[in-house]
Amino acid sequence: MNFQDFEYLNASLNTADLFGSDTSIANLFLLQEKYNTELKIYKNTLIRYYHGDENRTGYGFPLPLKSAKSESTKTDSEWLKNALEYIFEDAKKMSRKVQFCLVTQAQKLQLDTCLAKNFGGYTISWKTNRDDCDYIYIRENLAELPGSQYQKKRNHISRFNRTYGTNWEFKSYPENDIAADILYVSQKWFEEKNGETEAVLRLEHESIKMALENHELLKLRGGVLYINGQPAAMTLAAPISPDVLDVIYEKSFGDYEKNGAYPVINQQFAKRCQNYLYLNREEDMGVEGLRKAKLSYKPTIILERFYGKIS
Repeated sequence: MNFQDFEYLNASLNTADLFGSDTSIANLFLLQEKYNTELKIYKNTLIRYYHGDENRTGYGFPLPLKSAKSESTKTDSEWLKNALEYIFEDAKKMSRKVQFCLVTQAQKLQLDTCLAKNFGGYTISWKTNRDDCDYIYIRENLAELPGSQYQKKRNHISRFNRTYGTNWEFKSYPENDIAADILYVSQKWFEEKNGETEAVLRLEHESIKMALENHELLKLRGGVLYINGQPAAMTLAAPISPDVLDVIYEKSFGDYEKNGAYPVINQQFAKRCQNYLYLNREEDMGVEGLRKAKLSYKPTIILERFYGKIS
């Protein structure tokens, strides 16, 4: 899909009930290369196919445009029936199995119901992978860190303030012209992590450049944490729906990371996102330290994901 297609999606996608990070316009745009994603609009529905690991290979849940349901002639699920008909034909044409990935519990139920009603004899054998679950938080909790459950987080921020005093500030993006500083933090992070999984990390660094180049299209927002006038941490996010903001990138490096830059930028950014009820901080990819960190912020929802094949 080209730039104009994504402009159309921005204006037309029905995002009202979406929570998953895979459904944000920004991730659809930025992760095309990483997952070799195929995207197509068919009868006012976005069809996605991912080429990834076993749990990330297959069709994503079809995403209706705002006009799809209003054009249904028989039932509210007519658009989904049409989408599944296309998926069956596309899979046959491409000589691949009909399988789905990154499907939520609610979407799984919709698919099962539609298959049972309209495609007799077809069922999906579903599996789930804990590594794919999104962590979703009430924004106000991340901004205020209330109560005893967040005492350790407040302690981390207190340590940060003891270390740096008042010699720090947070600047919001795009209100401030700080794209170069966002890239600086990303580059320092990349250099520090280089050698672990270089190809994947380089793709992520390059995607940050692409995000900044297309920040208006992606409705990007974020910020930079400065310590002693130097960029120390960055964050970038984009909307999934009117209520849910997806935190796509959050980076720090060196002593800044060790001394509490992450909890500070997390809180400072959350304070500036008052228009959103939830922040989706995405999955942990099975990384033990990342999972522990995400759980420590007490998610309101751990959005379970499913994958499966037609049988």
